[in-house]
Amino acid sequence: MQQTVYEEEMTHKEKAFIAQLLEQDSVGYFRVLRMMFLVAIVIIIIIGLIASFVKPENKFEEQFSLSNYIIASTISLLFLLGITIYGKKKFSRKYRADLKHGLKRVIALSIQQKQYVELSQTFHFHLNYPGLNSIEVSLEDFKTFHAGDTVHVEFAKYSQTYLGYF
Repeated sequence: MQQTVYEEEMTHKEKAFIAQLLEQDSVGYFRVLRMMFLVAIVIIIIIGLIASFVKPENKFEEQFSLSNYIIASTISLLFLLGITIYGKKKFSRKYRADLKHGLKRVIALSIQQKQYVELSQTFHFHLNYPGLNSIEVSLEDFKTFHAGDTVHVEFAKYSQTYLGYF
């Protein structure tokens, strides 16, 4: 059983959680992007320097122009940079929509199975929902609910980020 029971406004705590996810993702993403950009610049410079010092052996190598190489490399690098920034904006669009509209969906889901994970000493309900196989629950809820019972799970409307259950 799975159906949207209703939509409601997110609490300030839930909005802060979504904002924190977006911020953490952005910091890591741009750190990696900056490192990739620096490595690409170094590789372009090294290849350009090596190619400019080597004596041409054939007609094709004689046509090598350092200025054309730098222009082509810069255009390629900017193109790749544009693609990665577009991908980041497309990815974060869902989270920004969640923050802008502040809505969450409450969905009724049936508990398929209960499980105690001894290694981490946590309690879980297994649910039949795409992208959410199980949720961690409290000991009290683990004892109260049984397989086949219905729990209400909250998701951010646009990003489908799990926010909680009741």
